[in-house]
Amino acid sequence: MRLRVALDLQAAGRQPTGIGSYAAALAAELRKSDEVEVLPITWGREPTMRLHRRLEWQQLQLPLRAARSGADLLHVTGFDAPFWQPLPTIVTVHDLIGMLFPHNLPSIARFYWSRWLPWSVRCAQHIIADSHCTKSDILRLLRVPASRITVVPLGVEARFSPQPPDRIAAVRRRLSLPARIALYVGTIEPRKGLDTLLSAWVSIAQSLPDVHLAIAGKPGWYVERLHAQVEELGLAQRVHWTGYVSDADLPALYSAAEVFAFPSRYEGFGLTPLEAMACGAPVVSSNAAALPEVVGQAGLLVPPDDVPALAAMLHLALSQPALQAELRGRGLRRAREFTWQRTAMLTRQVYQAALQHGVERDARLH
Repeated sequence: MRLRVALDLQAAGRQPTGIGSYAAALAAELRKSDEVEVLPITWGREPTMRLHRRLEWQQLQLPLRAARSGADLLHVTGFDAPFWQPLPTIVTVHDLIGMLFPHNLPSIARFYWSRWLPWSVRCAQHIIADSHCTKSDILRLLRVPASRITVVPLGVEARFSPQPPDRIAAVRRRLSLPARIALYVGTIEPRKGLDTLLSAWVSIAQSLPDVHLAIAGKPGWYVERLHAQVEELGLAQRVHWTGYVSDADLPALYSAAEVFAFPSRYEGFGLTPLEAMACGAPVVSSNAAALPEVVGQAGLLVPPDDVPALAAMLHLALSQPALQAELRGRGLRRAREFTWQRTAMLTRQVYQAALQHGVERDARLH
């Protein structure tokens, strides 16, 4: 008998970011299994919601639609669990950034991410964490028993692979990028360490004048500060802002990069460095939080906020072709260890264990 899983796919709409990409990739892989029937649950509105809409979705619409679907269990793919649970509920916690970096958020969002969300997460029957780092944070900050948390690493889609020269050239033309680039891909916010990257780029601009920095991601409230920093540092001609890059163009953009720079101060996993490695881009990353779990020995790691160390490693990777080739090979091998097939297999095991636990609990109660 196939397990019927109501899967929260609200975030997997157009222009998905991390949670949406995770939900879509997991759903695609689960659908290949004879053991699971995926029942997609969405509200049919735009994935990005204001707080009151998000609460209505998570706490009312999602469990109600899951119950009506005839599912055996509900899997919430992003963070908060509903208090009302008409069926066993699994929640994936990607990180606890809202608790660790509340000062980066507006007041109402700060309440949601640092107060409401931790409270609601405890309601889930079982929690999936993307990394051992996130599991450690959940144990420390939420005080959830370790027996209720399972680490399930993310995967990288097969489309992320080294791209042929014609596709790279097409994306380079479309985004108006020069021949030699270092690349950052991700959200534009203080936690990502882009201010550190720009400060480090000053020395790269002087020593390697033909290399430019490309920053790809949705512009948000923080981008104006970074634009001001670029002007102050005299980097206006050396930094390119691409905005949001489509899923179709991302593999070629990664492949175009001589170095992928990721100076984040905290990551619950680190999907973009993994995608970059899968496309053959050498990675220079901070060693913060879960990033060493993902990058391992395949990239060059530096402490977060260390401008001289970041500049030195970027210069090293950009100026030594032999090192670039070595890092490219290491990254490709490392990326092959992270597959969505494995993610789906481990997730199915969590589903089965959660249902078995519910059966055993009901038997004890009767």
